[in-house]
Amino acid sequence: MAKKLTKEQLENDALVTGYANTVNYIRHHTPTIIGITIGVLVIIAGAIGYSYYSANQENAAQAFLSHSEEAFLAADYETALKGDNSNLGVGLEAIIGSYSRTNAANMARYYAAISELEMGNPDIALTYIKDFDAPKGILGVNALAFHAVLLENSGDYKGAAAMYKRAANWDVNAGTTPANLLRAANAAVLAGDTKLASESVTTIIEKYESSTAFVEARKIQGRLAAN
Repeated sequence: MAKKLTKEQLENDALVTGYANTVNYIRHHTPTIIGITIGVLVIIAGAIGYSYYSANQENAAQAFLSHSEEAFLAADYETALKGDNSNLGVGLEAIIGSYSRTNAANMARYYAAISELEMGNPDIALTYIKDFDAPKGILGVNALAFHAVLLENSGDYKGAAAMYKRAANWDVNAGTTPANLLRAANAAVLAGDTKLASESVTTIIEKYESSTAFVEARKIQGRLAAN
């Protein structure tokens, strides 16, 4: 009759067996394990490298943007867009082209849209503002309303109405919301979208009675009812 192993002997035997199995697995799968390890290390190194690269890209783009901002604020839109010798000829256009994924490039699109509009190029301005990622909160409202203005000026009243409504809801407040809802209603009327126009003025009348848009909203509501 075989001798019964004690609990300690069983535990030790399990540990030895487990260790042996592990060693055996490693011996037979060494290339695979090395490959996986290298792959993980490459991913980690890549992530660190990309983070470092992104930070450098952002810093460089912000430095160039500061020069373009100076020209923009001085209403020198040509220099803002094209750059000059003081910033190696890197203006808003080059920032957008070379540093497209940076925050600086995003802001450059907004400046470029305004600059092109001021220079009499509304179609080019519209292409820039379409790619602009509006910031959250009240800061994004004016950018969206500006986008709506460009759409309206291009004759796209339906798009303008939708963009004005988006601006109205971007940061709901008693100031910009009713004003943009009224603009949305006017653009919607021009687009023949009576539903959107009615919804916009109704919101003003019901929620923003003390706003400067209230009286005009009542007028539009009356015209819509008459028609």
